[in-house]
Amino acid sequence: MDFPPIDPASARARLADWKERTDRMAEDTQALAAQVQTLKVTATDRDELAEVTVDHTGSPVDLVFSARIKRVSEEAAARAVLEAIRAAKIKLAERSQELVESTVGAESPAGRAFVSGLRRQFGDDAEQGGER
Repeated sequence: MDFPPIDPASARARLADWKERTDRMAEDTQALAAQVQTLKVTATDRDELAEVTVDHTGSPVDLVFSARIKRVSEEAAARAVLEAIRAAKIKLAERSQELVESTVGAESPAGRAFVSGLRRQFGDDAEQGGER
């Protein structure tokens, strides 16, 4: 099997181009990770009884009740908190996807992996976030 001779100059140029693309992809991925690490979002339930803030993992980090929470049953208060958490996770998934699109691109391998991780982490919440 005969192979054409390799032109050293064009091989170096292709290698330099490949290195530049991979360096840029690494920088973009690091930028995405840094932005996601600081991400926090806040949402309320539909009756605005509870306001929940979640961090980048979807874990609640703050909970604030409105004064009206005193006038509802404990069950209604619990539902309000859970609804606010779900709403915050949906907003988190939406914001995370926006960050992916603005840094690495949704169709890049890193972007697809990140979005796949969102779906694993948030399940239906991530899907609902993409449909809004």
